[in-house]
Amino acid sequence: MPILDITTYDGKQLRHKLKKETFTIGRSNDNNLTLSDKSVSRHHAEIKKTKEGYLLTDLGSYNGTKVNGKLLTQSVPLKHNDKIKIGLTILIFLVEKKDAVSQESPLILTTDSDYEKEHKEVLKSLSQSSAIDSKELLVSPVAIKTPKEAGISAPSEETQTELERSNKVLFVLYEISRQLNTIHDFRELLKRIMDLIFMVISADYGFLVLTGDETEDQLIPMVVKYRDNREKDSGKLKASQTLIHKVIHDKVAILTSNAMTDSRFNGAKSLFLQKIKSAICVPLWRKDKIIGVIQLDSIRFDNQFTQDDLELLKAIGSQMAMIIEQANLNEQIRQEEIMRSRLERFHSPQVIEMILKGSQETKDDIMEPKDLTATVLFTDIIGFTQLSEQSPPRETNLILNQYFSTMTDIIFSYGGTLDKYIGDGLMAVFGAPMEREDDAERAILAAKEMKRQLAVMMAKQDGHRKKFDIRIGINTGRMVAGNIGSPMRMDYTVIGDPVNIASRLESIAKPNQILIGEETYRAVKGKFKIKKIGPKKVKGKSAEIMVYEVV
Repeated sequence: MPILDITTYDGKQLRHKLKKETFTIGRSNDNNLTLSDKSVSRHHAEIKKTKEGYLLTDLGSYNGTKVNGKLLTQSVPLKHNDKIKIGLTILIFLVEKKDAVSQESPLILTTDSDYEKEHKEVLKSLSQSSAIDSKELLVSPVAIKTPKEAGISAPSEETQTELERSNKVLFVLYEISRQLNTIHDFRELLKRIMDLIFMVISADYGFLVLTGDETEDQLIPMVVKYRDNREKDSGKLKASQTLIHKVIHDKVAILTSNAMTDSRFNGAKSLFLQKIKSAICVPLWRKDKIIGVIQLDSIRFDNQFTQDDLELLKAIGSQMAMIIEQANLNEQIRQEEIMRSRLERFHSPQVIEMILKGSQETKDDIMEPKDLTATVLFTDIIGFTQLSEQSPPRETNLILNQYFSTMTDIIFSYGGTLDKYIGDGLMAVFGAPMEREDDAERAILAAKEMKRQLAVMMAKQDGHRKKFDIRIGINTGRMVAGNIGSPMRMDYTVIGDPVNIASRLESIAKPNQILIGEETYRAVKGKFKIKKIGPKKVKGKSAEIMVYEVV
């Protein structure tokens, strides 16, 4: 049975077995996997079991679904270890194999029973940093005597060792800070930091686990590190939950010089099985909450961890927690930039800021289909076919791009949304994705500005054949707005009878005429000079509609 190994945007880890033939993923609670991530659509994607295997399909999400770094454009079969990205969440598709269990998690967290209980206290637990200054971890220049003062011709071997360690410490602390800008994959970042820890602390084993979303007792192995690859090949590492839970529940950092005889661990069975002689276990903090632990173990009698090792690992752990937090923040910023770039194609800067800085409800529902009252504006060029016949294609393209650029700027300046370009025309919406009281008024102001700017453009054209007129239709009413289409292609748009009427009004308008419907007239009555045209029969409507002109 396949498994999804999930890493959320805030570093939380969880696993889901694909027990159902159709497994849905999204922000809504009716999904099989619910992701509380603002960049995830309500119904984002699904994994379906077929005869050929498991098939991943994007359900028309706004931000899309990526598989192994590529945006999903059609359903794809999933393979073992495929990396799926949905919003800020990473999902690894794993195929369970009896002979490949060790590949999925190299760390087994055991629940220990009493085993060969001893009552020998070795070193106390440390709930707070001791009085040791971090500078004492480095070699003080004052403490090192010059060759002349020491009466020897060269530094002692001990001094050289201390200097080498100091250099490594400085290098590691610098490298940990630098990793944030060079490694963006969360797991790779954790692995790299563990590699750096082993450069300055001589350990035989080491691992990092994070706590789950529901409870601190839920432990998710993230990284396992071995000093010798030959030991890695010997099998899985069994870690004692007794030691980890003591660090988490008592909120302490622990150093022991003989883990097997330390009474604090009640003879934890796994400590004996792993033959651990010395161990360090420190918590990772996020504000006042522990989000995980780092543990280093030694099985060598001649390699006992020291107080300096504990202080150094605590310092690295504190820095590591900040880096994890910063990595999460950077990922959110990157996703916001992606969302902003997509929004900029359709929405005005004002609307984009309202979306990105709005309430949580606004961010969650902004692109989901919903009923609202909005005003739709249609405009197109009269006689465009004749214009294109009289001008070379490149010249026609330049004229059209200039026209669309000017009209789009006007729509955005009045807080409208560009719905789409339709040949030589365009469709704009005022009131979607968010309604405002003056939607109809801003739509008419935009239409009047379009007429003015068109006159300026035409005055600059050489020759009569390059000049053209436009017509505009505007209507207001209840409609559905949201991402609409197929899994292959989704567009943000509005649909409904008021939209159709706006299109019909535009089609019956005369050159440079602005026609509006009954609901738009009621919304702006008294604010503009409006002339009543009267009832008109339009295509697709059995009854006549009342038409007004903005003059």
